[in-house]
Amino acid sequence: MKTLLVAALAWAAATAAMAAPPSPADIQALRALGDAADAAWDAKDADRMAAHYAADASLLVGGASGVRLGREDIRAYFKRAFAQRVGTMRHISEFRGQDMLGPDLALTDLWVRVEEQQPDGTWREVRRFNNVSLAVREAGAWKMKAVRAYPAG
Repeated sequence: MKTLLVAALAWAAATAAMAAPPSPADIQALRALGDAADAAWDAKDADRMAAHYAADASLLVGGASGVRLGREDIRAYFKRAFAQRVGTMRHISEFRGQDMLGPDLALTDLWVRVEEQQPDGTWREVRRFNNVSLAVREAGAWKMKAVRAYPAG
């Protein structure tokens, strides 16, 4: 799986000039996928979060905990992570770019921040990640195929 992601990212970098820009519909759909994943994260809903991943997806957050392979492993990861989370937190994805690598394959580049609600109702950033992901279109819907999230700063 790691080899597949490295190969896809290398191919994407080598052919970036040839990549077709995403259509407005694809941009909207990819951003909707990000918004839906943010909402599932905010709700601590591991089932809904995992549903946004392809069945054979991979997930790496920070590198310390290893790569999660497959939707079920990803679901278990989020279930454990959400159970440990204390307080009210929110996950905010800021799209920096999307490239179409093929008609059903997209590379997305995001900044993600995690904020915690303070007693006075304001929000404070507690983490920031750089996120590079591959998304695939399956049965007409975009799913996350390979997600790599690295702490920023």
